[in-house]
Amino acid sequence: MQIEIKNKLENNELFRIKRMKEVIKTTRPHGHKEYLEIIFLTQGEGLHQIDHHRFPVSGNSLYLVMPGQIHNWELTAIPKGFVMMVQKDFLLGHPLYDALFQTFPLAFSSGYQLESTASTIQGIFESIEAEHAEQRPNYQAIIQTYLLLLFNLLQRETHIDRTRPEPALLKSFFDLVAAHYQSRHEVAWYANALNVTAKTLNANCRKFLDKTAGAVIGEKLTAESKRRLLYSQANLGEIAYELGFTDPSHFNKFFKRQTGVLPSIYRKGIS
Repeated sequence: MQIEIKNKLENNELFRIKRMKEVIKTTRPHGHKEYLEIIFLTQGEGLHQIDHHRFPVSGNSLYLVMPGQIHNWELTAIPKGFVMMVQKDFLLGHPLYDALFQTFPLAFSSGYQLESTASTIQGIFESIEAEHAEQRPNYQAIIQTYLLLLFNLLQRETHIDRTRPEPALLKSFFDLVAAHYQSRHEVAWYANALNVTAKTLNANCRKFLDKTAGAVIGEKLTAESKRRLLYSQANLGEIAYELGFTDPSHFNKFFKRQTGVLPSIYRKGIS
């Protein structure tokens, strides 16, 4: 399977907003190397796959497709809504830049089902659409402010218990993963290094991140795998060994499990 590249932005174009095409369609898996795609649907039915996550499509749903992610649509009803394309450089120097592109683990989910905030979210998209169309003075800064509001609202939608956070344990875990992900993939090793049981580490990750410790390690490995496949000249075997896989076939299985495609297909398509 060939991964298609869809770069809908012109040279030096940092931002665009448009209406979702109102057609029932099934798209082939494709990716965007350099820009974030934010999709808000007011209506529609079907499925939206982003890497290995499959999200139901319905009204009041929002999706984030990060640079390097693979996604495709299986729509069964006419969709309506908005698509925003945001180059990384559009947010350079803005608080959202680190939150979206530098934070580990990822600060935001790939999919949201919005109910109580749907009208507010729609209003934000409509306001951004108007600012982008009129391009009055300071319109880019105003769009950035609307984006900050949007992501603050999405943060509120994250149903994770943060009433009694344990930042010290999780921060130490993140630091260890960042330092040792190339050589250590086992939850038990990290738990032992933190002087807690694997059960305790997993419980904390589930409580405060809504994912397992293994998923956190997997996300870091996947992000680094994509970065090297996109920007490194190393061959697949070299990348596999650099990331601590004893055999390239193990790397292939891991990457396909995480993204839905083999690393060779990913590298060939998203370039």
